[in-house]
Amino acid sequence: MNRRTLARLALVVSVAPSAGCGDSNATSDTDGGSCVAALRGGELVITEYMPDPKGSDADGIEWIEVYNPGSAPVSLVGVGLVYSKADGTDSKGHLIQDSVEIPPGAYMTFGAVTDETRPEYIDYGYGTDLGSMSNTSGMLTVRCGNVVVDEVLYDATRIKDGVSTTLDGQVTPDATANDDLATWCTAPTDGEPYFTTEYGSPRQPNAACPLVAPESCGQCYDGGVLRDAVGPQAGQLVITEVMANAGLTTMTVGEWFELQVTGGEFDLNCLQYGSNTTKFAGDPESAQVLQQPDCFKVGAGDTVLFSQKQWAETDVVMKLTLNDSPSDSNPSPGVFIAYGGQILDELHYPNPKDGIAWSLDPGATTVAGNDDPANFCLAYNPFAEGDLGTPGVPNPVCLKNPCDDGGTVREAVAPVPGDIFITEVHANVSTGIGEPAGEWIEFFTPVSFDLNGLQLGKSAESVSFTFPGGQCSPVGPGLVLLARSGATGDMLAPAGSYSSLQLGNTSGTLWLGVGGTELDHMPYDTPKDGVARQVDPAVIDAFTQSLDPTLNDPAEARCDATVPYAPFNTDLGTPGADNSVCNGPPPTGQCTDPDTQQPRDIDPPQAGELLITEWMANPKLVGDTEGEWFELFADADFDLNGLELGKVWEPYTVGDFVPVAGDCLEVKAGDSVLIARNADAAVNGGLPTPRFVTKLSLGNSNSGLFVGHGGVELDHVAYATTSDGASTQLSLESITPGALDVAVNDDPANLCTAAALYNASDKGSPAAQNVACGGGLVDPCFDADLGAMREKHSPGAGDLVITEFLANPSGTETDREWFEVLANADVDLNNVKALSKFAPTPTELTNAKAFGGTDCIAVAAGTRALLARKTDPAVNGGLPAVDAAFGFSLANSAGAISLAVGDLVLDAVQWATSQGEDIATQLDPDVSNPALNDNTDIAPWCDAVGLGTPKQENPACP
Repeated sequence: MNRRTLARLALVVSVAPSAGCGDSNATSDTDGGSCVAALRGGELVITEYMPDPKGSDADGIEWIEVYNPGSAPVSLVGVGLVYSKADGTDSKGHLIQDSVEIPPGAYMTFGAVTDETRPEYIDYGYGTDLGSMSNTSGMLTVRCGNVVVDEVLYDATRIKDGVSTTLDGQVTPDATANDDLATWCTAPTDGEPYFTTEYGSPRQPNAACPLVAPESCGQCYDGGVLRDAVGPQAGQLVITEVMANAGLTTMTVGEWFELQVTGGEFDLNCLQYGSNTTKFAGDPESAQVLQQPDCFKVGAGDTVLFSQKQWAETDVVMKLTLNDSPSDSNPSPGVFIAYGGQILDELHYPNPKDGIAWSLDPGATTVAGNDDPANFCLAYNPFAEGDLGTPGVPNPVCLKNPCDDGGTVREAVAPVPGDIFITEVHANVSTGIGEPAGEWIEFFTPVSFDLNGLQLGKSAESVSFTFPGGQCSPVGPGLVLLARSGATGDMLAPAGSYSSLQLGNTSGTLWLGVGGTELDHMPYDTPKDGVARQVDPAVIDAFTQSLDPTLNDPAEARCDATVPYAPFNTDLGTPGADNSVCNGPPPTGQCTDPDTQQPRDIDPPQAGELLITEWMANPKLVGDTEGEWFELFADADFDLNGLELGKVWEPYTVGDFVPVAGDCLEVKAGDSVLIARNADAAVNGGLPTPRFVTKLSLGNSNSGLFVGHGGVELDHVAYATTSDGASTQLSLESITPGALDVAVNDDPANLCTAAALYNASDKGSPAAQNVACGGGLVDPCFDADLGAMREKHSPGAGDLVITEFLANPSGTETDREWFEVLANADVDLNNVKALSKFAPTPTELTNAKAFGGTDCIAVAAGTRALLARKTDPAVNGGLPAVDAAFGFSLANSAGAISLAVGDLVLDAVQWATSQGEDIATQLDPDVSNPALNDNTDIAPWCDAVGLGTPKQENPACP
């Protein structure tokens, strides 16, 4: 306890004047008051204080903690709490007058709060009596009358924003011991805060203060006893793993390196480390130094992790960035460790891979062993968020090509010469399927191996793709199909997918290898559009005997494929299946039954068994060549094989056909058969999988479409126009299973424009049942509630009343103007026209544009519709849902609005006076007669409150 003369310690104990703070013995108004407990020095001890709450001190709570070291409760009545500058001046105090006591061995907190605002961690509030504590220095005193019970000085070295200052928890609270600033420290911040983001131990015993680092780096505390640190000897520390470019773990572990202790017991205190040996050679002081008060003891077999972030296995948090590549200042980036200016070990790594550590094989854990790059490999075990490495634990054995086999990492089985024989290449894919998305390659292998590490390219010097590690990808024995990654390639169910490699359409060579060693290559000559190049089965049989991969080199070993393959059934090839015999007989009128896998006669559709029910000639989301399609309804079981497609049926002109040979493309009665220009849903606008991909284009106007078989037309449609982004479909009631009439789609009255979206922009029902869409309706619209087309309900006289408008909004008026109408009957607004005229002429009515649209703009009786310049609430001022948009401006004065259907004016209003900015004009809610609202300048109209009540009932006019 710091002792001062009474003159030096004269204090003002600040309390309300009515309470009276001085006692009868006070010699001046700065003397302390009486203390009921008649405390002597040291009978209470200051153990913790918070002068700097988080953020602004004015917004936080300053507080003091006092401890009772005695064996009996202590009454605090008459005890004074005082804060002053460090020299005792500018003192302010508080006299405790409430009946408060501290139990023996207990801690009590006093804070700058009132009882009404006191949080749980404060026992007693002294309000604002002590003023604001300085964040740099000050003195806190507990008094009993003229007796200084305890007093503590503090300075800026022990003050931290949002963290209390505590007496060392290893020191018994004592009013003399707490005079030494060395026994104080800031509270630890690695635990839970006592309040939001503030740290300390109010009302609780304090944590131990950390040891103060010795003045000499070569000394450390061992069990609290200071001793000389024992340094490592040459060869006792080896750098075993480095993560120079963290990926997924950037924020949790960061870059890191790892040391292995190979022998002896020693301390790491004073260990130097860094990433630039060139700089260290000229300036040893440039290295980072491991300094801490405690002895950092390690022994043989220990693994020590240095990382940028504190992680579960981290031993040292380093302020070091590991370089990715050489520079003028660091020509050979890496990691080094040193002691006393002498390098113990250094490691220089190649270009680091993102998120993958450079790991030393455990059999080479010496300072010489890690000099040989052959002893290193890329780490393969995941840690934390998924980067690869083993930070803080011993390294596993190096694998040159690791893969994960059901949770067990093993060396991938690599093929050797004689294990691969290229059998088929599809380099020139038809437009309907698309390239390179539809490209694929096939090889035969007599053994099993893993694709991991297999290289694809045009030569050993031109490798385009290498199958990566990760999950093991075993294949073989047998035919192996590899396809371009993506939705199109996935439809072939390949054994593996590749990217980057793109096969040329003229001529070229496909090369396969491992580690730059060729396993096979094959020229694929000049491939035809949509036709794969394949090796004759007899040559493949010869390879199985000789394992000679050169057998596919001669041109006579290869030929064009002749069989279409599923699911596209346009291009020719046998991906993943036995090749056709080169120069064999042409396909016959048979197909392969998908159930029995045996050839059978094709069952073609007969007259009356199919009907064209829908066509999309003008898609909006994607281009015509990608997004066109049409749909057939099947009224019987048949095969699509041999179906002929075209646009001109007189004379009968075939534009495309479904190949005859290959798998039987079976259709069942009741199927909606989709035929499209492209099979890739990512390209064609999200279509379901088509049964056939055609090259036949559909005209947007004055065109037609037919389907037939064997030169005989089965159905056709002719059309004059199409809608942008909407298919033309045959109404459901016109499709009569069991009694199809192919003439129904010739009558426009049975057709309509589709209304349901199948993607973000295009409407139709591809490969699905059509709706009853209004075939035969006079003036239809699509009712979303009914899910069907119906007649529009156009309003008549008295059905619509203009009830509110905003003609002068702030900002851009053309974006935020609107008006509201009340419906006196169930109506649709589709045929309604809005004009800026009170009495439009017949010509103006004729030329005005109706709101229109395919969807019904329905307004129920008694509800309001909102008509606005813009529909986007981000632009129109946050209006409710807009029912329709109009295209003229509302005049600020001398303006008008009228609504009409045909030449019938339903309602009209006009105004002469200037409209106030951001003030709507409204009709009194008691009026719903369009004959009574003509003049908005007079009753029953009035100014609305502010921006009005769009699409809501108006309040009564005053």
